[in-house]
Amino acid sequence: MRVMAAVRFCGSRILVLPTIRTAISPRLTLWLCVAGATLFAALADAAGAGLVYQVDGPNGRFYLAGSMHLLHAERAELPTPLERAYRDSASIVMEIDTDDDDAARAGTRLLAAAQLAPEASLPALLGEARWSAVQVALAEAGFDAERASRFEPWGLALLLTQAGFARQGYSPAAGVEQQLTERARRDGKSISGLETAEMQIAMLDGLDMNVQRQMLDLTLEELQELPQMIDELDAAWRAGDLPRLEALLLEGYRQMPELYTALLVERNRRWVSQIRAWPPTSPPRLVLVGALHLVGEQGVPALLQRAGYKTRRLTTDTATREHP
Repeated sequence: MRVMAAVRFCGSRILVLPTIRTAISPRLTLWLCVAGATLFAALADAAGAGLVYQVDGPNGRFYLAGSMHLLHAERAELPTPLERAYRDSASIVMEIDTDDDDAARAGTRLLAAAQLAPEASLPALLGEARWSAVQVALAEAGFDAERASRFEPWGLALLLTQAGFARQGYSPAAGVEQQLTERARRDGKSISGLETAEMQIAMLDGLDMNVQRQMLDLTLEELQELPQMIDELDAAWRAGDLPRLEALLLEGYRQMPELYTALLVERNRRWVSQIRAWPPTSPPRLVLVGALHLVGEQGVPALLQRAGYKTRRLTTDTATREHP
């Protein structure tokens, strides 16, 4: 089973966008990577192992963790190794600085970037058959089709996906980044970013139109399977099942190599370059990025290993034994 195209945008800090709902208008999050519900209860350990590495290299020890940006409020407990990594770290490094006022205002800029040029027509860009399918999906999600027609395909795909997550009860307020941002504020731990909101917006807005249409097609095709997809992602993430995560998250990129390069490969390489530039004997940090960035041969752990760093997966047992 493929994981829908927008879910594969698992690698980014959440940027919020004012919605176009016809009724109440809460702000919706467009950067997506979520956890599920049903399979959660089947896990032996409620917190789970998660996806956390201890990394040792020329600039000391730090922790690298894969995040789920949206979680269910009733099932938002963090994996034990992630809790340990947070406790051991003096500061937090996220994709963007979640404690920065400029990042918090990025939703307004994202909304502007997602708009089509005044002379463009989304129905014309999509074609009659595709636009008809979009209208059905918009109606089911409670969005106004006329206002949504001003979105570029990438924005529309993400918006439709987020609406599906919201219907299942998932929110960025319960997500890993938000939980750790609030905790870091209380604990006096600094937060920094690997990139800016502007960089993320530019990457999305620069996607080729054919890639955008392909992303929207996959989203429309898989909307009905979203609840099951969420369950599988949640189970794999909480269990720390790396092979399953790779299968779920990387499969779609075989169809979208340009997106894979822009979203993952290029950004992962930039992030590793930044990490390598940290000064020697840096205090321990927790690097928290979307889980998609930690899988595959071009994932951050693999790139760090090729750069001479030693990585070790933390399990529930090791985290508990070393930190009772």
